[in-house]
Amino acid sequence: MPITSVVAGIDFSAASLDAARWVSKYFAPGAEITLVHVVDPAVLPKFARPLLPSHADIDAATRRHGEQRLRDAAAELSLRDARCEIRAGRAHEQIRMLVDEIGADLVVVGRHGDRSPSSRFLGTTAERIVRSSRVPVLVPTNPPAGPPRQILVPVDDAAITPSLLEWTRELAERFDANVTLLHVWSNAEYSHVASMSYAETKSEAAAHQAIDAEVEAAAEHWLTALANTGFSGARVSVSVRFGRAGAVTVDTAATLGADLILMGRRGSGMVGPALLGSTVRTVLHGAPCPVLVVTEPSEESSEQW
Repeated sequence: MPITSVVAGIDFSAASLDAARWVSKYFAPGAEITLVHVVDPAVLPKFARPLLPSHADIDAATRRHGEQRLRDAAAELSLRDARCEIRAGRAHEQIRMLVDEIGADLVVVGRHGDRSPSSRFLGTTAERIVRSSRVPVLVPTNPPAGPPRQILVPVDDAAITPSLLEWTRELAERFDANVTLLHVWSNAEYSHVASMSYAETKSEAAAHQAIDAEVEAAAEHWLTALANTGFSGARVSVSVRFGRAGAVTVDTAATLGADLILMGRRGSGMVGPALLGSTVRTVLHGAPCPVLVVTEPSEESSEQW
C-alpha cells in the first residue's frame, strides 16, 4: 500500500509534533505532508460582544496566528515544503474533509496535547478521527528511534483480515520487520469448545487440558496458514492467547517490545455508535508503541471485535 500523501493533525503539543516528525522521517519518508490545525470557533457571550472585536476580526486574527505557528512547526520539523492548512470547525470533520479533498492515504494524530505521556486517555478528538476516517489512522505513541522493526498484528476471521494482511506484508517488506500474528480466544469461544470437551472427558482437569490443546492447535493451524500467504516464513511468528483481546494485545506488545501495532476496524463510522469498539479503544489508550488502524470502508458496522 503506497503512502504518498499524509495529513497530520497538529495542536502544537509535543505529542502532535513528535508524531508528524516520526512519520515524515521514518514511517512515510518521501510522502507529501499536509499539516493541519483546526480551530474551534469560540462562542462569545452576548453581554461581552460590544466590548470585543467582531467574530470576523477574531477569526482572521486566529487564522493568521495559526498559519504562522504552522509555518514555524514545519520549519522545526524540517518540512519546509509541507502544505499548511488552517480550518475552522470540529476537528475530526475538518480533517476528514481535507483527506477527501487531497486524496490522502494516511491520517496521523498524536495523543491529546493536554495529557501526560503516561496517560491512558487518548483524547476525544483523536478517538473521533480514528472512528470516522475512511483511510488508515496512525497514532504514534512512544515512537521508536527509527522505523518499526517488530510489528504485532492482532487478527480474527473478520472480512477486514485480508486487507489487514495486505498492509502487514507491505509494511514488513518496507521496514524489513518481523511480524507476530496474534489471535485472542474470547471467553465466549472458549466456553463453546468447553461445552463439547466436558462431555467427552472424565474429569474437570482432563477437560481443561483437552480444551487448551484443541483451541491452541486450531488457532495455530489457522494463523500458520495466514503466515504462509505471501510472507517470508522466517520473519513471521504466531501467537495464541486467551482473554480480552484489547488487554491481551497491549500486554503482548509490551512483552515483544513491539514497535508498531497494526489492527483493523470495520466500517467508516458514519452510521455507527459514538464510541470505538472496545478492543480498538483499549489498544489505542494503552499501547506502548504506535498503533496503525486500518479501516474497511465497505462495511456498515463501526465495531471491530
